[in-house]
Amino acid sequence: MFEAHVLHLLRRYLGEYVHGLSTEALRISVWKGDVVLKDLKLKAEALNALKLPVTVKAGFVGTITLKVPWKSLGKEPVIVLIDRVFVLAHPAPDSRTIKEEDREKLFQAKLQQIEEAETATLDAISKSKLGNPSSGNSWLSSLISTIIGNLKISISNVHIRYEDSVSNPGHPFSSGVTLAKLAAVTMDEQGNETFDTSGALDKLRKLVQLERLAVYHDSNQLPWEIDKRWEDISPGEWIEIFEEGINEPTDDHKLVSKWALNRTYLVYPINAVLHYLRLGNQEKVNPEIPFEKVSLVLTDVSLTFTEAQYYDWIKLLEAVSRYKTYMEVSHLRPAVPISKAPHLWWKYGAHAALQQLKMCYRLSWDQIRQLCQRRRQYIQLYMASLQNSSNVNHTEIREIEKDLDSKVILLWREAYENEKEQVKKEILGSESGFLLVFFCYGKGVWEKKVLLGWCSILSDVLLKELK
Repeated sequence: MFEAHVLHLLRRYLGEYVHGLSTEALRISVWKGDVVLKDLKLKAEALNALKLPVTVKAGFVGTITLKVPWKSLGKEPVIVLIDRVFVLAHPAPDSRTIKEEDREKLFQAKLQQIEEAETATLDAISKSKLGNPSSGNSWLSSLISTIIGNLKISISNVHIRYEDSVSNPGHPFSSGVTLAKLAAVTMDEQGNETFDTSGALDKLRKLVQLERLAVYHDSNQLPWEIDKRWEDISPGEWIEIFEEGINEPTDDHKLVSKWALNRTYLVYPINAVLHYLRLGNQEKVNPEIPFEKVSLVLTDVSLTFTEAQYYDWIKLLEAVSRYKTYMEVSHLRPAVPISKAPHLWWKYGAHAALQQLKMCYRLSWDQIRQLCQRRRQYIQLYMASLQNSSNVNHTEIREIEKDLDSKVILLWREAYENEKEQVKKEILGSESGFLLVFFCYGKGVWEKKVLLGWCSILSDVLLKELK
């Protein structure tokens, strides 16, 4: 039972970020108890969750290890070890010069965001309907809480580098974050590592250790160049290029590779120890006692900021602001060049400006009619796709979704769900429910509403005749 859940989570979350994930090998590893994945390559859309104009040029994960003690689950911690996470990022391509394959990736990321938001909404609705869990599920919930509350995590040798030659024209720069180790374990009151079986997720006592966290920024530096494509370099070359400078450097300057020479730090490497305590719900009786306590001990912190670095960051923040503005109105942007349809681009500029100013602009009756027709068409197509109908045109659905904002798509899908729930209530609450179930099998929502009306009329006639 738990093996299937672990396998599902690994495929769902890891599959979104890495290439070449073997499902069969993953299944065998999960059942054995130790999952060891080596030399994984990150996908270009791995950083899409940040919602920034950044894409992965190349990425590498050395080792992901998951140790699950199946025989003593709930008595020993589940251990997650991640070693050597190297990411090389660069600015996302401008949509005006974007390739068709990149445009499709952005569209898939948009659909994924919609699916996640819709799933979260439906889960929240279902949980609110279920109310308090039954006693049969309380044991399972307690076990899951114990496992998550005692999760032991260690992440080591992380280097994320961002190279930008666009944001500040004529002044290319590179920024990066390096981390030697980040570890989190459960502690007891004496500060020793332990395994808590009494509501580990309710009452938390964690120790987090941070080793050599640093941030660097090199102004007026060209992007790294190698004699092959970044996607083709070997694991050994990844380690040679990215690992230098993460751990304690050597005193002999000659031993430092060219990749880490002349690195300008914004935040010099720091070490830290964090103690976190959160009281359980039953202990939150005295408002004078803090419910959460955090203790942070840092080593010497050294910060530097030059004028060139300041201008680079100002330009970068401006680029991020422009990107967010563009994303808000991207669904209004015409898909044709300016030379072919300049009037569409004038309309786009006007509508985008009005939307940014939060002003309502007047729509013509033709536009209102077209929007209503498109809404009705999309809901019917979406309904047919959920019912796995053979007549559904998935291409037509995707074309509509490409032109719509993600918020509008979510709103229309929510309208369908609300309509479906309303029909269910009417079916269960009507005296002609048995007739409606018989006639409406396999019908759509709108057809069910029509049949509901006819069945209600028929039931009224029958009741009058019986009286």
